[in-house]
Amino acid sequence: MKKNALLASDMDGTVIPLEGGRERAAEIRRFRQLIEENPQVALAYVTGRHLELGLAGVAQHRLPRPDIFVCDVGTTIFFHQQDGWQRDEGYRQQLRKSWGGHRGPDIARFLAGLAGLEAQEVEKQSEFKQSYYLAQVHGSDAILAAIRDRLASHGVAANVIYSVDSLTNIGLVDVLPPVAAKDYALAYLWHRLGLDQERVVYAGDSGNDLLAFVSGFNAIIVANTAAAVKEEVRNQARAKGIESRTFFASARYVQGVMEGCCHFNIFPAS
Repeated sequence: MKKNALLASDMDGTVIPLEGGRERAAEIRRFRQLIEENPQVALAYVTGRHLELGLAGVAQHRLPRPDIFVCDVGTTIFFHQQDGWQRDEGYRQQLRKSWGGHRGPDIARFLAGLAGLEAQEVEKQSEFKQSYYLAQVHGSDAILAAIRDRLASHGVAANVIYSVDSLTNIGLVDVLPPVAAKDYALAYLWHRLGLDQERVVYAGDSGNDLLAFVSGFNAIIVANTAAAVKEEVRNQARAKGIESRTFFASARYVQGVMEGCCHFNIFPAS
């Protein structure tokens, strides 16, 4: 069936709640039913997780299976095929070109010894994503600037994304190719699926969703999003003249996603 819309959603803190319980489980059941009843809508999960961990999250929380996985903070795209998950090589080549042939291990070498950075676990690194913990949440701007300066000294441009883990309050830094991020992946899918722009919706809850929120596609900001992120979305949307494309849900997690889908008329029954 040809898809006529795309619902792209962050996972943790958006379709995956930060706490359990019967109410949260019931909301996911309603979401699963909504997706099953509307196969004309492509579902993509856009996540910092790698593919295996993303699939584990789907199984653990009984989420609807997506058509597309955008993993590693927008640096890998997988489409579900009859023989399993296939990586999109066109997207991979675009990222490789934008980073001048450099890969994650090169970035790790360039940033070695930079004060304030602690490399995340090996399984959280990928070909086009080098990730760090940043214990110093306050004063992070100086460290982010130092990252950019160090890479520039090696002739490398990068997209440096900062966010804060809502459970641990630890800073997270992802270093990506210049064109790689959730917003770029969203635009890639929009073109690849041949959809009208108003039929593309992105849902999320954190700072690493900001670029996607203000990319010009319809955006759902679920209620559990931090106040500072909401304010930044409002400011950037106002500056870009896209306020009508941002929806601040009154509900948290996946209930907020469904609320936003209703607002943007993504599903015929909504």
